[in-house]
Amino acid sequence: MRALAHPTRLALLDHLHANGPSTATECSEFVRDSPSSCSYHLRALAKWGFVEEGPPRPGRERPWQATAARIEFPSDGLDATILRDELVARQQQRVRDALRREHELPPRWRRAAQTSSATLELSASELEEFGERFEALLDEFRGRGARRGTRTVVISFGAVGE
Repeated sequence: MRALAHPTRLALLDHLHANGPSTATECSEFVRDSPSSCSYHLRALAKWGFVEEGPPRPGRERPWQATAARIEFPSDGLDATILRDELVARQQQRVRDALRREHELPPRWRRAAQTSSATLELSASELEEFGERFEALLDEFRGRGARRGTRTVVISFGAVGE
C-alpha cells in the first residue's frame, strides 16, 4: 500500500487506466512531472506489480500499462487509512475540476452530467451488496476505450458508515 501512497504514482495509474499504454514522457505531460521522475515511479510500480511493460514500439520508446482495471486493498490499519484518504481526495478533486469546466461542454453533455447523494439505513451486508453491484455496473463499461461520440467521464462513489 505504501507504494501507492504517493501522488505521482496514483496520477500515473490514473493516466494508464484512462489512456492505456504510455511512455514516461507521455505520462509526464499528464502528471506534470519530469519524464525521469515518471520513469522512476513507473519502475517502482512495476516492482510491486501495479504496472508492466506495454506492447513494444519502434525505437527506444518504452510504454507501460496498468496490470489491473482496479486496485483493491485491505481496509484496516494506518496505511490503508492514508491511502484511502489520498484516493478520495484525488477523486473529489477530479470531480470538482470537471464541474468547474462543465460550462464548456455541449448542452447534451451538460444535461447528461449527474451528481447524487443519499443517506440510507443499511446493514453491513447490504452495504457490501451495494458496493458489489456498483462495481459490477462499472465492470460492464470498463475497458471499452475511446469511441466516436465518447468522452472520459469521472465517476466517484463512496459509501461509509457514520
